[in-house]
Amino acid sequence: MLRTSITLVFCTLLIGCGDDTKHQAELRGTWLLESRKPVQGEIIQSPQISGLIEWFPTTPTQAKVHLSVTDDRQSIRVMDRLYDLQGTTFTYQSKLKIGSIETDSTDAVYDTTTQNGTGQISSDDARVTLTHDNGTKFEFIGTQLTITYANGVVDTWILNKDQKGALAK
Repeated sequence: MLRTSITLVFCTLLIGCGDDTKHQAELRGTWLLESRKPVQGEIIQSPQISGLIEWFPTTPTQAKVHLSVTDDRQSIRVMDRLYDLQGTTFTYQSKLKIGSIETDSTDAVYDTTTQNGTGQISSDDARVTLTHDNGTKFEFIGTQLTITYANGVVDTWILNKDQKGALAK
């Protein structure tokens, strides 16, 4: 009886701890921009557009995310965020934004004000989806990431390198 109780408590603790980190393994790594589909117009592919996302876990539930995109030699658009994943919800905090990631605007707008947001996490089979409160959706399926922005622009990213960060795979 005592042995069964101890085993049940141990299993409950393992399940509870495992739930906090269940999505980080699918999200982490270095992702390279493969193509962009503007709302109107033809698909733009690398090397006419290039981009990098680094999803680096810093704790089992938090990650530092850097995203940069460029489509010419004169401009780069950058966004840095801290994500906190908690079960089926997440929060994020942006402290740096240069330009607009989802547009081809070359305006150099530097924003260092802290911006907070929330979102929902859903998963089925190999798909993990982060739906942001601003309408942006990240869909991770194996080694492919599709980002659909609120304005209708769709970016396709490919996993280039796994970055374990704080989590072992």
